[in-house]
Amino acid sequence: MEHPSPYCNLYEEGLAVGSLCAPLCITRDMHSLTCHSFRATKEAVFSAEWHNIRLVFKSVPKDLQAIHWFDNRVIKYPTEKEFLSTIRTIVKNKLNLTLAYDTAVRLSRLKPSYEEKNKGKRHKEMDNLWFLLQDNEYLLSTLFTDKDVFPQLLGTCGPYFAVEYLEPVPDISSLLTISDSREDWGKRLKVAVQILDLLDELETGFREPFHLCDIKLKHFGFVKGGNKLKFIDLDGVLPKSVVNTIIREVDYCEQDIDCDFFDCRSRCNKKNHKCSYSVANNNLQIVCEKIFLGWRMSNTVIVPGLLMSQHTPSELASILRQCANPGTEEGKPRVAPEAEIKKQLYNILSEIEQSVNNDFFL
Repeated sequence: MEHPSPYCNLYEEGLAVGSLCAPLCITRDMHSLTCHSFRATKEAVFSAEWHNIRLVFKSVPKDLQAIHWFDNRVIKYPTEKEFLSTIRTIVKNKLNLTLAYDTAVRLSRLKPSYEEKNKGKRHKEMDNLWFLLQDNEYLLSTLFTDKDVFPQLLGTCGPYFAVEYLEPVPDISSLLTISDSREDWGKRLKVAVQILDLLDELETGFREPFHLCDIKLKHFGFVKGGNKLKFIDLDGVLPKSVVNTIIREVDYCEQDIDCDFFDCRSRCNKKNHKCSYSVANNNLQIVCEKIFLGWRMSNTVIVPGLLMSQHTPSELASILRQCANPGTEEGKPRVAPEAEIKKQLYNILSEIEQSVNNDFFL
């Protein structure tokens, strides 16, 4: 792949600023550029090598009204105070978080500890940040650097940002080898335990639980070394209160499915044709249903489950079914598993995983 000329054109025109512009466009330290199609809604996603670090570049939507405006043909920008206020409003609207002043200041700069004094350069910085701050992935990676659950932000260039490359969890069909050996079963168990650990961090490690509203196995990725799992695709990662707001804002519903925000499901009140006030299921339910058990249609397995194997003990299979459909509902389940099911699932998975994988190290 050639070096990304759209980025460099913006940089050469003085419209793009950021820590990764020079390595991309001047020194060209970055190499092994490879196109990806992680997600159709993300433009120009590619990975690159830079000083032995692999990065993934993502672009943010640019069809937004700019932060600057014109007054009698004179370009105007918000004051620093106004810009900080705008940032706090964005984060409040998108994530229902009230930013501390210091955090807002950090978000208002491309280099958190560096204050740009040159007014012209600062205005370009504002222009670039304005687009970045509208993006859920950028916001989460920037805001929660202390939480080890989202990809680490490594830098920006104009309306593009780079995060650490995470090796996507292989899809289930490639994990299910023809042999379905005990060793392969051990690998799948280990991934399952890592997923549960990540879900627990999302449930308890924040001011309120974060919901993964678009869950696929390939949206989980390994940090280099494979011992830590993070969630890759952050467009559908939202705090519970924000998901509830999205559901409440549905004007009219005829059936439950009208109240769903992707995998985050709710219920329709058939009397007043309004969605209930909150999301009904949770991350664990959807992971048990879609990832651990697999996708079914008319009782036919479309995508085999991570934990469905000839080695699956009946006790585990039973707990997985209770976890995936706690209310034994017809159609899409809309109940979150109880804490006891979560505890049982974690305990039995950990026990089996240790037993199976220890066999290979004896």
